[in-house]
Amino acid sequence: MAERRRACLRRIEAALDGVFDDIERIASELERLWERQAALGKAPVSADLKPLRTLADDLLTRDNRWVLGTGVVLEPGVLADCDMFCEWRHLVGEGKPAQLDLNFNRSSDSYYNYRDMPWFTQPRGTGHRVVEGPYIDLYGQDAYILTFARPLHCRGDFLGIAGADVHLGRFERILVPGLLQLAHDALLVNASGRVVASNTPRWLPGERFRMPDNGPRPGCLVTPLAGQHAHWQLVESLEVSPEGG
Repeated sequence: MAERRRACLRRIEAALDGVFDDIERIASELERLWERQAALGKAPVSADLKPLRTLADDLLTRDNRWVLGTGVVLEPGVLADCDMFCEWRHLVGEGKPAQLDLNFNRSSDSYYNYRDMPWFTQPRGTGHRVVEGPYIDLYGQDAYILTFARPLHCRGDFLGIAGADVHLGRFERILVPGLLQLAHDALLVNASGRVVASNTPRWLPGERFRMPDNGPRPGCLVTPLAGQHAHWQLVESLEVSPEGG
């Protein structure tokens, strides 16, 4: 049983790391661009980020992928020609990449204020990558998603984040087979207590699993993921099997 649990954890961690490996291509290119401009004593302008679109479109159009949108979202004021800005591509229509059009006019009712969103504030405040969600993406895909984000830096300055929006339903197909190998009901729970995936219909993605303040519930085994994913947990109910026996 312990080996099945370890195998399940490795599968989950590998899936999470796989998304960050894809994001790293975009992040590294942005940071190289910024370093070149810094060496010239210049701040980049928004047009300098257009080459990122090729990398983003390649990621979005691979076969059997779960990424719905990807790109960079910048700290206000770091570009020379505008304040808030994102270079973000997403899938539209019959799966074709397009630029995501957001409203950064602060006097507008549809103003998109990413500065206060957890996938932006957490990497900025901690310097670590994060996975936020699941939640409904009302501005892009109108689907249940996870947002993966990695901080961007140049010479110690925070530039913004590189990230990806991942379709939860498709991502579950990678996570659930490992959970089904466990002998009991099992949930993957994020840092805010939301269920990301499970091997039982008793728990649906997005539902909140409330952990008692004094530790795990009786009959539950809680195992954190490794490394930077340690704020996610695998929760097993040792009293109930996935079949309800």
